[in-house]
Formats: sequence, structure tokens, C-alpha cells
Amino acid sequence: KIFDQIDIRMKKYISKLLNISQSEALKIQKLYYKEFGTTLSGLMKNYNINSDDFLNYVHEVKLDRLKRSEKLIQLLSQLPGKKIIYTNGDFKHAQNILGKLEILDFFYGIFDIKKGDLIPKPQKESLIKLIKYYNIDPLKTVYFEDIKKNLQNAFNLGVTTILIDYNKKSLKNSYVDYSFKTIISALNALKDKLN
Repeated sequence: KIFDQIDIRMKKYISKLLNISQSEALKIQKLYYKEFGTTLSGLMKNYNINSDDFLNYVHEVKLDRLKRSEKLIQLLSQLPGKKIIYTNGDFKHAQNILGKLEILDFFYGIFDIKKGDLIPKPQKESLIKLIKYYNIDPLKTVYFEDIKKNLQNAFNLGVTTILIDYNKKSLKNSYVDYSFKTIISALNALKDKLN
């Protein structure tokens, strides 16, 4: 429920910024997310806000519900290759999440919204920046994602795409190679395939 907290904080940020009700702020938040890929992108384009102010405010969330998972640690330790976090959040937020889960050391890098020059997923330009930054071969890459639209450009470049669909509402489509209910089930399947 981390994103639920971020969602509430975005609504409050917009409400205060524009001096509008939180219900009106929610409409703007969702409109910008749909139109620009992130609420931040829409706010920057339309109101020239400071990205650091926004990111620091919305990521000030409680992480007490996150717990270490021995199974996740075991699976990450068995997964070969470099593991990179690709996020529309910032480095500090990703580092906090990974640290709380005690899995930070498994990751080679974190490609955050700032390394992407504030260009968010799912924009192809953001993905190309990630690929160039880490010298990634798309044909030797597996991309785990919990938002289906973020997989399309990667799939088109030859990346193996895995959708983590916790609610199992999404069906496999033309740009999702595999779909799993949880990251644990996805990592188990990948480990089995690689062995």
C-alpha cells in the first residue's frame, strides 16, 4: 500500500499548489498521469514546479508495512545477471524501499526519474536512456513491471516482458510475454526456466 500513500500525498500537494479542493486535485492528478505518464510531468509542464519539492513531498510515506521476505532474498540471490531498478520515483525513494526490504545489495543500479531527465515510463525516450546508461542488450533482458502499458516499448525492442498483476485483472496481450500474480511466482518461474 505504499503507492496508496503516495497517491494521497500527490492529491494534497496539488490541492495546496493550486488552492483547490482535494477532489478537484484528484481529477487533475489522474488527468496528468494519463496524459503525461506521471503527475509530475503534467505539473512541470503546466505549472513549472520544482521536481525535487514534489518528489520529496510525495515520497514522505510510512514504510512500516514492508517486511523482509526470505523467499524474495533467496530468489534474487539465485537470479543471474545485473539487476536494475527502473522507476518513475526518485533514487532516494527506491533506496528507502529496497533498504526496508533488505534487498538493496542485490541491485546493480537504480535508474530513477532524474537519471531519465524527468522523462517517465512508458515513454520510449526514457527506456532508451536506461538502455544506453547501462549498456543493456534488449535481447538478453527481462523486464518485470506492474503497469502493463510500461512494457510495450520494451517488448517492441525485444525485451522479455513480465507483468506482475497482483489482482490478475489483466490478460496476456501482444506485449506481455508472461503474467504472474506476484513477484515471487515470477522469479520462481524464471529461475526454473534458467536452470
